[in-house]
Amino acid sequence: MKFCSLSSGSSGNCQYLEYKNTKILIDAGLSGKKIENLLKDINVDIDSIDAIFLTHEHIDHVKGAGVLSRRHNMKIFTTEETFKAMLPITKEISGENIYFFQNNKAFNFKDLYIDPMDSFHDCVKGTCYSIIGNKKISIVTDTGMVSPEMMERIKGSSLYYLESNHDSDMLIQGSYPWSTKQRIMSTRGHLSNDNAAKILERLLSKSEEIVMLSHLSRDNNDPKLAVRTVRDSLTNKNIREGIDYIMEVSPRDSVSTIYDL
Repeated sequence: MKFCSLSSGSSGNCQYLEYKNTKILIDAGLSGKKIENLLKDINVDIDSIDAIFLTHEHIDHVKGAGVLSRRHNMKIFTTEETFKAMLPITKEISGENIYFFQNNKAFNFKDLYIDPMDSFHDCVKGTCYSIIGNKKISIVTDTGMVSPEMMERIKGSSLYYLESNHDSDMLIQGSYPWSTKQRIMSTRGHLSNDNAAKILERLLSKSEEIVMLSHLSRDNNDPKLAVRTVRDSLTNKNIREGIDYIMEVSPRDSVSTIYDL
């Protein structure tokens, strides 16, 4: 399996996954042209993409989905609730290219086994994914918490694409309105650096897993701070970076490391 992040953050999210003869995007939160160009950067032709799997309807996750589907006759996989909510942004998409799934009901798509699960976010029906080919990759972003059921379903992944949105102190001391701060910190908001660390303490098995910290806030986080917070927490549990796991921050505006699992 190959995986990389094309973009990560409130300005747009899009991830690429490939296994055997199957190529998919998770989210399309940038312009169609930008996504096409980012794929060119990793030598992938947009017309080779089989489908886009969406997490939820917010513009930084669906902005380019309609354009790409219309321009390249591309399949869109999402919940029915998300589809209805995203139409004001994506505009009309051909019915023959829309495929609905239900969260918590796994299914096969070509060479991949897709396990969608409920997220906890201020959207109509958010989704996180575990995706299995020869390895297991879990995409867990835009959620204010990770439930015990989610933990069980993402456990054993070779790569964790995990939200580390904000530093709690930076958020509280920052300029956002208090109502926005409350929303971000709530169980329907976003995972903090500390949240990500605690989750990884329970997930990592010292099997050289890859950790990609994602969806970092531009205003309420810093890549070095996120890495340090997570690393220090894991070190205290005798889980050592570079030996037991590999970690990087998913870039906001450029392609991450391409991992070939």
